[in-house]
Amino acid sequence: MKQKRLKAVAVSAVVLLLVAGVSVAVLRPQSKQAEKPPVPVKVAAVELNSASGGTRYSAAIIPRTQVELAFKVGGYVDALQQVRGVDGRLRDLQEGDPISNGAVLARVRQSDYQVKVKEAISQASEARSGVDASRAQYQEALNGITSAKAQLVEAEAANEKAKLDFDRAQNLFASQSMTKANYDAAKAQLEMASAKVEAARSQVRVLQARADSAKSQIEVIQARSNGAQAVVQETQIPLQDTALRSPLNGIVLKKSVEKGTLVSPGTTGFTVADTSSVKAVFGVADTAVHEMKLGSTLSVETETMPGEEFRGQITSVFPGADPQSRAFNVEVTIPNPDYQLRPGMIVSLKVGTEQPGPAQQVVPLNAVMKAKGGADGYTVFVVTDQGGRQIAQLRSVKLGASFGNTVAVTEGLKQGDQVITTGGTMVQNGDQVKIVP
Repeated sequence: MKQKRLKAVAVSAVVLLLVAGVSVAVLRPQSKQAEKPPVPVKVAAVELNSASGGTRYSAAIIPRTQVELAFKVGGYVDALQQVRGVDGRLRDLQEGDPISNGAVLARVRQSDYQVKVKEAISQASEARSGVDASRAQYQEALNGITSAKAQLVEAEAANEKAKLDFDRAQNLFASQSMTKANYDAAKAQLEMASAKVEAARSQVRVLQARADSAKSQIEVIQARSNGAQAVVQETQIPLQDTALRSPLNGIVLKKSVEKGTLVSPGTTGFTVADTSSVKAVFGVADTAVHEMKLGSTLSVETETMPGEEFRGQITSVFPGADPQSRAFNVEVTIPNPDYQLRPGMIVSLKVGTEQPGPAQQVVPLNAVMKAKGGADGYTVFVVTDQGGRQIAQLRSVKLGASFGNTVAVTEGLKQGDQVITTGGTMVQNGDQVKIVP
């Protein structure tokens, strides 16, 4: 009996181990699969499009020119451009206000930069004073040289006369026609005249050396003065850069600073735009790029102004497709003299003529992808429900004509299918996904 009990216990233990092993084997794949979270995607339903004529595209309005104005120097903003409000009172510049080319939109506190300019101007003034003093010394030395040379001429003339007198005295003394005293006096006179000549020459040399030294000093101090003047100009540049100026006539799209804001070099203060003409940007499929000719005139309409039509010309067709939407962007430039079209507006553009056609199934352009297996094939991801889980399935499709931002699908889909429009590049066939708004 004891042995039977032991055998029963052993069998029970083996069964428990087997059951536990099976449970682990079953649970492990589930835990591994749960490690990969669902991929968030956006979807759109396959719809019917009744082609009533012409191809229509939705486009966003952007300014012809848009610039972000950044401060070149840092500091506290202490002034903003003043404009008159609807109540007639002056107020700080706001978004939507018109601006003119060269207008000072904001200014950083100038006191810190003015101190540096004043210091540089003071040093430049001292350097100029040194130049003036050196030039005065040089001029004084030149005047002294002129006077010394005149004295040298007089001394040389007197010396020449003394030589003649001494020569005559020698002859007279030799013939005993002159006394020894007169002879000695003539000799002394010659020696004195020669000494004066040498003294005058020495004075000229001294003054010439002084003039040369003053001239060299002028060059040194002039270089120093030029350097000080360059420093003045360098310090004036940051002072001028305390003013943030508009480079164009337009409007303020965005304002990022107020009085008292501490800004650093490179901080964006305003975004300004020229909207005297605007651009409508839209995407077309590769099958419709050939229809977009530069210079072609298109009709533009907006829901905010029903019945009013604007005319624009195609001014740019991008050479490559957008990596997100896989569409080729086209720009249409539209004159906007009355500023009716504003940045961010959605408008409708019509390409082609009125040619009614049958309804077709269409999907957004950004849902279509090039097939990996064939150069001419296209695919889409369709989200299906499998046991409460949303799974992405890759389907091959055949495309028809394009209709604005959508394209017709002739095979592979049915009306109501949910196709992935955003996030498709991160999904593989069979992946679990999560639809987000």
